[in-house]
Amino acid sequence: MTRYLLYIIFFTSGICGAVAWFNYQVDPYVMYHYADASDERLNRTNQFWSFRVTKPWHMLTLKPTSIVLGTSRTAVIRPSAFWPKESSYNLSVPGMTVYEMERFIELAQATGPLKSLLIGVDFEAFIRNENKTAKGFEEARMARRSEDLNSAPFLLQRAKDAADSLFSLPSFVRSLSAFTGSAKLTRRYYKDGTWQITSDFFTGRQGFHYIGDSTILAISKEQLSLDANMQNFADILRFVHEENIDTKIFITPEHVFLIDLWARLGYGDMWGDFHHRLIEVNQSVAKEMNTHPFPIYAYNNLPNIVDEPIVGARDAKNSFFTDGVHPRQALGDKMSASVWSQKGDFGTPLTAQNVEAYLKSVDSLRRGFENSYSESNSRLRRAITSAGAQ
Repeated sequence: MTRYLLYIIFFTSGICGAVAWFNYQVDPYVMYHYADASDERLNRTNQFWSFRVTKPWHMLTLKPTSIVLGTSRTAVIRPSAFWPKESSYNLSVPGMTVYEMERFIELAQATGPLKSLLIGVDFEAFIRNENKTAKGFEEARMARRSEDLNSAPFLLQRAKDAADSLFSLPSFVRSLSAFTGSAKLTRRYYKDGTWQITSDFFTGRQGFHYIGDSTILAISKEQLSLDANMQNFADILRFVHEENIDTKIFITPEHVFLIDLWARLGYGDMWGDFHHRLIEVNQSVAKEMNTHPFPIYAYNNLPNIVDEPIVGARDAKNSFFTDGVHPRQALGDKMSASVWSQKGDFGTPLTAQNVEAYLKSVDSLRRGFENSYSESNSRLRRAITSAGAQ
């Protein structure tokens, strides 16, 4: 009996060891071979929903001193456009909450430390107060200080992540798809942390339909408030002031059709209040810290960009947005260049003095777009929902 048990243990251990070796060598999440990985290696399997595990892991490998941070809407901002390639990284993750943003910045500072920071903020992220974190986020993975990198909770979480990536069945399935090249991807990923949408399903009119239905209408059914997230935002600003990190903030643009949809759902005033309160919190924290507020840039008053025609996927390759909220590379490059060069020839540096004029210019573009495309806009709204947005 003892001999059979030993055989079983030996056989089971051999299988587990073989699976772990295969997963390590294939490395579908690119956790163990990131330093010398190519972009192609990242594109063997879908990375999208693994970023809350893999990007903190990558941070420990790269130890960047400059980062871009935000939701998927910030994903096209290439850090190498204005920082050295070898010391910069885009740490954005899908659906990043404001609290998660704070924790990721602390982790980046603990592994860095940071010299420069570019934060992309979204209206939709700031009005949600029901979910502090998203699926896949673990507090123990987010070191607050450099000494936490050697703490028992952090090391235990790192061991759990390693075990999951090496021994779990989902990892083995991903390794097989990466090894055989059978994975079907809807995005393309890059080693600097950026990614782009490649699927027609998320592009053009179909993309507007998807965002309107799955994001705007879904969020609008929650209890929406700016209060909790503005407090988290204030904590972020205090931290980066204390750590003396050169920081700039930009509000991610979205197509005026979707801003109009928010207004029709009764949240137009909240959309404007979002801009006012960002400025107020930024100024009040700077006064509290006896320093200057950080620059805030906005881009929703750009004609022929945020009010571009909504076309089908086949004709949307040259559009500035894929789906109304996710910028294409061309728009991302224009935004990042304007923020770090401070030339002021693209977008608007927001202040308490000009924010109301800015919001009026956005509203003018929104109304002009509705007047120009009222029939097609109405059809798209009906496709998004049969009630509540008319």
